[in-house]
Amino acid sequence: MKRHIIAFLVLFVLASAAGLGLHIWTQRGMILLGDPSWPGLRLASLSRIDVKSAAGTYIFAPEKGVWYVRAADGRPILADAAKMQTLLDTIARRPPLDHVSRYTRREKSQYGLDNDDTSITLLGNEIWGIVLGADGPRPGTVYARSSLQGDQVHLLDASYRELIVRPVEYYYDLRLVGADSPDAVTRVSAEGPGTGVWDVVRGKNEGFSFAAPEKHRPHAVAQPKLEMYLHTLVNARGRALADNATETPPHPQLRLSVWTRRSDTPETVDIFHDGNGGKTFIARLSRQNAPVLIDGELAQKLAVTAYSLRARPVLGADPGQADEQIFTVLTGGGTRIHTAVRDHNGWRDRDSGKELTGLDVILWRLGAIQFVDTPQAKAPEGAQHVLTWTLRAAATGLIATVEFHTDPAVSGRCWLHVQGEEYWFPVERLLLNDLLSRLPAR
Repeated sequence: MKRHIIAFLVLFVLASAAGLGLHIWTQRGMILLGDPSWPGLRLASLSRIDVKSAAGTYIFAPEKGVWYVRAADGRPILADAAKMQTLLDTIARRPPLDHVSRYTRREKSQYGLDNDDTSITLLGNEIWGIVLGADGPRPGTVYARSSLQGDQVHLLDASYRELIVRPVEYYYDLRLVGADSPDAVTRVSAEGPGTGVWDVVRGKNEGFSFAAPEKHRPHAVAQPKLEMYLHTLVNARGRALADNATETPPHPQLRLSVWTRRSDTPETVDIFHDGNGGKTFIARLSRQNAPVLIDGELAQKLAVTAYSLRARPVLGADPGQADEQIFTVLTGGGTRIHTAVRDHNGWRDRDSGKELTGLDVILWRLGAIQFVDTPQAKAPEGAQHVLTWTLRAAATGLIATVEFHTDPAVSGRCWLHVQGEEYWFPVERLLLNDLLSRLPAR
């Protein structure tokens, strides 16, 4: 009977060791058999993270649920929460490769643990410190002291050095806006001397429309172009903090206001010249405590006009409704006027009665013509007026009057101006050439 009891106790101890880990007392202290507990952590469970290495000493701390990082001699800078969580996840995925001993002061030099010069401390309900020491006995390992289970010495993967020895700048959140994706953006407005003022708002059907300026409200937003713009915006990042930017001009070259689904208060991005010839710009962000340096190419991509986001058809009216077309052709030899009228057979020249073929297709192409570059407030110097094209409908009267000007400086293009509109639109010249070839030569 006694032997049965002893056997039962042995089996019980072994089962307990397998399930919970067996603590064996030795001269060096308590050794945990099996994998030590190495918990996964979430940022929400922590109140502070301290990092110390040859790259510097810095502290992470939240303010109203938002994490900031501060170097020993610096101000709090908005931290990249995704990178911080990756830091925690990496620690959780790389538990000790081996347990060495309980930490004792007598043996600290043996493991290179004389100081905490390379360490990370995680503070929450409890404090967990990891201090890195000398290289371990196996390639790719490092000795480490962990306070998680009563001050133990472990062998960790040597990648912990890279994990901890990162400069504070690595964790700066240099994104211009906090939106994670274009879908998160509900409204964008822009204002600047080079862009004018515009405002686009996401509708119930998830498409955007112009809220400003007033003259663009009847026109459609080119959704693919706006999606590309939003993709650029939400992925835009600064190069670095602009530490030397103590002063900026009183007015920005561009101000962006960005609304998201998470907040009715917009984030703002103010972009200023920095005197570097357009290679770089200074951006002041409402979400960040310090200005950031951005590339000139990025600033150029963000400084778009309302016209560049508009669906590109130049003509707002439907030219297909025309019953009469008047062509005033200006050449070096004088001016010719042709009037085309529609009957049940198609289009004819009013004076000669001659059939004018292809004008329905020409009208369709006019309605679909798109500008190929940024519209201008006036035709460039040297542009020559070659055609005025008036469209009329019997029922409603004037539809539109369109002028074409050729530009000797630009091959294959011309300038189109709709009377009553503010801008001149650069368009491909092919439509103009085809139309002139169909008119009588007299």
